[in-house]
Amino acid sequence: MPKKNSSTKPVHSFRLSLECVRQLKELSGGMGRSEGDVVEVAVDRMYREEIRFGNLMISEGQQPEDNYKVEKKEE
Repeated sequence: MPKKNSSTKPVHSFRLSLECVRQLKELSGGMGRSEGDVVEVAVDRMYREEIRFGNLMISEGQQPEDNYKVEKKEE
């Protein structure tokens, strides 16, 4: 789980849709946590799901793009 209240965290800026900002504020208020904490929790959960369903390669020597197969379209 993400660490809370750390002043040493690096700062990043993102452009989010109005709907995403609305959802972020609603979740933040409902959870009683900062918007940054809500984003950390959301990314952590998504990351764990990706690992769980095999969409992320976390071992050495494997490439993430090996998970995606594109069929060649016949012309």
